[in-house]
Amino acid sequence: MKYYSLPLQPMQESGAFLLRALQNEETPLLDLLVRESVQNALDAGRKGNQELPVSVDFHIREHSLEAIASIFSEGLNLPMLGKRYPRTPKLLEIRDSGTEGLTGPMTFDSVGANGHHGNFLKLVFEIGRTRTDESAGGSWGLGKTCYFRMGAGLVIYYSRIETSGGYEERLVASLVEDENRVDRLQLTTQTGIAWWGANDRLQAITAPEHIHNILRALGVQPFSGKTTGTAIIIPLLKENLLPVFDHEDRSAPWWHSSYEDYVNVAIQRWFSARLDNPFFASGRYLSASVNGMEIASADMLPIFRASQCLYDRAIGEAPEEGDYLTARGIKRDEVLCKAIQLRGEFVASGHAGWLLGVALTSRQLQMEAPDNVPSPETCIFSRPGSGAPHRPMVTFMRSPGMNICWDDSIDSRGWAGGFAGFADGRHVVALFVPDSEQELLPSAARGLRSSIQNLEGYLRSCERADHAAWVDVNGGRVVEKIRGQCGRILKDFGVPSQPSVTVKPSMRMSRKLAELVLPSRGFGGDGRFGKVAPPPSISQGSRKGAVVSPELEVTEVKHAASAIVMKWCLRWGLVQPDIPREITVSVDSESGPIPLEAWFVNGLGTFPFRLESPLISSATPSVKCTEMADGTCVRLTVDAASVQPGLVLEGKLHVRINEPGGKLLRPVVGVRISDSNGAAQ
Repeated sequence: MKYYSLPLQPMQESGAFLLRALQNEETPLLDLLVRESVQNALDAGRKGNQELPVSVDFHIREHSLEAIASIFSEGLNLPMLGKRYPRTPKLLEIRDSGTEGLTGPMTFDSVGANGHHGNFLKLVFEIGRTRTDESAGGSWGLGKTCYFRMGAGLVIYYSRIETSGGYEERLVASLVEDENRVDRLQLTTQTGIAWWGANDRLQAITAPEHIHNILRALGVQPFSGKTTGTAIIIPLLKENLLPVFDHEDRSAPWWHSSYEDYVNVAIQRWFSARLDNPFFASGRYLSASVNGMEIASADMLPIFRASQCLYDRAIGEAPEEGDYLTARGIKRDEVLCKAIQLRGEFVASGHAGWLLGVALTSRQLQMEAPDNVPSPETCIFSRPGSGAPHRPMVTFMRSPGMNICWDDSIDSRGWAGGFAGFADGRHVVALFVPDSEQELLPSAARGLRSSIQNLEGYLRSCERADHAAWVDVNGGRVVEKIRGQCGRILKDFGVPSQPSVTVKPSMRMSRKLAELVLPSRGFGGDGRFGKVAPPPSISQGSRKGAVVSPELEVTEVKHAASAIVMKWCLRWGLVQPDIPREITVSVDSESGPIPLEAWFVNGLGTFPFRLESPLISSATPSVKCTEMADGTCVRLTVDAASVQPGLVLEGKLHVRINEPGGKLLRPVVGVRISDSNGAAQ
């Protein structure tokens, strides 16, 4: 192959610049490579049979250094090549099939008047040129620079395409290295950038015999029959591509043992929605393999299987009866599913997409024996998992199905709205899927186009070159609003509103009267929205003195699985001190608490709450505690001799959330004086 060095000229990029073009030093190189290469293959596979998958195969193996020296003898410093690679190096081949391949003209002179450059020129010879369709994966044309960072900077492109006259094979190579390195591989270069191609001009070689000889030396099989596709071949791989898993007390997970295993998990991490999923809604699904071993959805790590189930439920195509969440004992009403509504953004009424989430125990995630699967934090971030509470993990995507990132921030402005996780140790995973076809109202002042743009196109414009985040364009607030809505919903999902003590009837009546006779503005608030004084401690409450009517104070609230655990303090009161007191639960509503009787009278179905497991503090007088049969009342009886002015009782109680629908309602816990019929006085 003939060597072509890129000369230095005005506005010319250099190899050192291209190696840093992605501006992403946090994401491991193998993850960047998997994201870019798979997405390129999926973009190239749109025109095929929509019922067949796009196949992407990763092959990692050793290769002969002599093959590199013989193929690229012109232009390379062969002594330096041998010095830098004293041991047998490795090669990575990323091969997609059933795709259109590197189509289009092979030289810039052949670009027609319509300016269509094609896949070949964009990938091999251009930088910063991207696809124009809004649903494509790339938006900057810089992602391919990650190929050059994997090894010495040498990348070989082999493709087979279908033409009007049959099939054509193409092969060309490129080298991008830091031109300032003293041990660079090129003999002479001012830019660090070069190509190897045909002898007569800078373009791919197309002679099948010549191409097959080169592939044979590298151990690559040529495409044959009616198969079209592309193989990206990266020889001279670096030896330190695996990220460091630094923890004194825990060993690294199994996928940190080899490149093959790490690539396997990275594919699951970034393409869980599309991998081996025939129900994928936005194109052909993905079939991936590593060294010939196909990755089936049933073999994915549990956290990624759960994420795929959430996607399937968002689009509503896959049956829920046999999916992973159902198999792990998750009921339908335990899965969060909310539409994300944005006001003043869309041409027509509608929503921005769907947020789905679920809380899973360690057993449901197969973390316990005999499976012993690593924690979700380890699977997603390749870092040791922390103790409870576990931070929620939220991901989001566009129509190509690649997870933009996994966000576990507990910042109040983050995707989880500041929710820090369940105290009982459950793991929360959530997914936002946008409604890509929603049309945004044009507004240059808000960062939107002057013409109508769909949500997919806007979100694509919000991605940086590494596709690792959505950042609103100047003036736009679409992503901010989506993230804010998701955060509020997830916070409510994880931290339901706390039980409130029943508002006294006299206070409620006074508020109603004020609303009728006072102006709506200018007369201050009614006391409900000001600063709340810190609740007194139990010891302070006991010194408060006797109260006339019984009063109940909730002093501590914790959330457990399908229950709220609360500690309470009851001041007995002076009214009818020899009559038992009853702690009750009702359902909060705009018109006031709804007790059990009113709930049934109005035909609202199963009452959503039940009081269980009452415990009385050992420091209190002898108390008889009785659970009522209907579950909405706990009766407390004290010996007459123990009833003294200022009597205070302390205890603990569980508010059980019944199925279904209880999680969407708020319990109101109060106290009343009992009579012989159990009614309030």
